[in-house]
Amino acid sequence: MPTPQNEPHQGNLSPTAVAAAGWLMPGAGYWLLGQRQRAITVGVTVLMLFVAGLLIGGVRSLEVPGYGTHGQRTNVYLYRDSHNSDQIDETTGDDLPYADGVWILRAHPLDEIRNKPWSIAQVMAGPLSIAGAFGSVIASEHSPNGGPPLGAKSHARVNEIAVLYTAVAGMLNLLAMIDAAHRAAQEAA
Repeated sequence: MPTPQNEPHQGNLSPTAVAAAGWLMPGAGYWLLGQRQRAITVGVTVLMLFVAGLLIGGVRSLEVPGYGTHGQRTNVYLYRDSHNSDQIDETTGDDLPYADGVWILRAHPLDEIRNKPWSIAQVMAGPLSIAGAFGSVIASEHSPNGGPPLGAKSHARVNEIAVLYTAVAGMLNLLAMIDAAHRAAQEAA
């Protein structure tokens, strides 16, 4: 007789589908395997840890690669200096002899992600983190009347703690995805 923790599921699920479900909704991979209690425990833990990080530091603690502190795209500009050599300016293209801006995620994606490595961990928390990143970019933009940004940026330890909470939530979800996919592969074998 199956226990509530190990209810049988219908058919064999591919490990990839189980991992994808676990990313879309933390704990869903376990749910598909019939491990309801584990699914709820993991899902609630990951979501609450991520939300706690946002409550501590605000949505702007999610620093999105490719975007600056004011919600604008970060561009790379190539220009010639007085010695006729190419120089790169990653801030703005103002007052350059010639400037063709290219979004930094197109020009140097690995460098930009390397500058914000915690964003990789944050994305592992699922679509909630992508929605939060979108909210972070919007909250970083100046208000329509030219005033300060809509959302306040946390600083110092508060920001570090918020980034840590959101990144740990993503890493915990990644571990749960790997475990659920492994369990699916074991059941298929």
